[in-house]
Amino acid sequence: MTVLPRYRTDPSPRALATRLRALLTADVPVACGVYAGLTDPVPTSALHARITHAMARAFVAGESAAVPRFSLPPSAQLRLLTAASRGRLDGAGADMTTFPVDLASELWWRVHAHAGEPSLRPAERRVACDLFLRLGYPHRAASVIGLTVADARNHTFAAEFAAEQLAVLRCHLPAPAVEALALRGARSGLPAATRRDLALFVVFRAAATGVDSTSLHAAAALAMRAASELPHAGFSDALARVRLHRAVATIPFVRRDIVETHRLLGRAVEGLTSVAPGEAEFDRLAWADEAYALHALLVQTHLAIGLGQRAVGHADELVALSPGDDRTWALRGDALVSCGRLEEAVEAYTQGVALGGWGAARAAHLRGFALQRLGRAVEAEADFLLAHRIDPTASVGGVGVAAGRRATGGRVGAGAPSAVVAATVPVVWAVPADQAVPTVQAVPAVQAVPTASTSAASSGSGG
Repeated sequence: MTVLPRYRTDPSPRALATRLRALLTADVPVACGVYAGLTDPVPTSALHARITHAMARAFVAGESAAVPRFSLPPSAQLRLLTAASRGRLDGAGADMTTFPVDLASELWWRVHAHAGEPSLRPAERRVACDLFLRLGYPHRAASVIGLTVADARNHTFAAEFAAEQLAVLRCHLPAPAVEALALRGARSGLPAATRRDLALFVVFRAAATGVDSTSLHAAAALAMRAASELPHAGFSDALARVRLHRAVATIPFVRRDIVETHRLLGRAVEGLTSVAPGEAEFDRLAWADEAYALHALLVQTHLAIGLGQRAVGHADELVALSPGDDRTWALRGDALVSCGRLEEAVEAYTQGVALGGWGAARAAHLRGFALQRLGRAVEAEADFLLAHRIDPTASVGGVGVAAGRRATGGRVGAGAPSAVVAATVPVVWAVPADQAVPTVQAVPAVQAVPTASTSAASSGSGG
């Protein structure tokens, strides 16, 4: 199995500012303008961008009741990163009304106007909250559902907005506090579907740490208990069961029990293939949203045990579902590298670079790594420079990209000891969703109540 260098990014606000300045002049514009003005999706728009645009259209058309709950929204920083990649930072304000007129579509202003109406129904408030989080306005998201105080000790979830409140709180409270809140909600008297969703949030967050923790097991048990109280009928219920199997499979995965992991993921795949979406747009998008998450996890699990060829097969499913997502080509490139298919990996990473934006940095660096292994040193060096130009805050093997290049005579791919390919897969290619947009601080809508955990976090290393 070919070993990839560890490519990591700094999630701090200071690094974000550096990254935005670099993107301004990196000449890697994102073609998709969904997150920078709600313009119509293009062929290179990711699945999550198509979902965001469809939600906006449904919201202004008065069809919010037909919008299902999707996966957690992508990074609230996508608006900033997209605008910066296009050489614009005037769209980085915390107020939607200050967004540049020449970038904003008519749909953008219709969303803004409709969200300001005082008589919004609960379904409209739910969709508006999700939309504002996706567009990078967490203060507006909080306002539309009436959330004004983020109190980790005393917060009580509202049944109709529990998922939305949780998503907003992730922008304002430390991750441990949010997980504790979600667990408390999962043990409460909320409706079974709400308790299940709160518990699943904790499962996925805890599993992402790679630690076999008590909170992971507790949340999984709570999710299964809540699911047992729900009917097994209908399209949305079937997708919810697929998500439950996917979540439970993370427990043996963090234990490195691959046999049990694949048994549970097999049940998820069977469930997904047994339910066919109808003609409704949101049914098709919801199915694709769950399918993408499932196949991404399957790529990771197969890479973890060295089954690169099978990982490539699941990466092909990701290509079919969302060819405009830089994560798609990162996973496919990593899978191909693990098989030693370096020429094809170069092609996959090239697709990621072509999508532009911040994701192009990782794609360029790993394309350089593959080119270096192929003996194409000049092209590799150009890619290492491109990656650094897009994101000078990234580190490889625990050192900065520039430092790594100096330490290895320009050969960044041959840097410090690195993990097998599987260890690089969980690297976050988008800014962590619980990293708040720095500009939000200028117009705080949610007042965070200090807790023991927040005090400890603020007095620590600042991570």
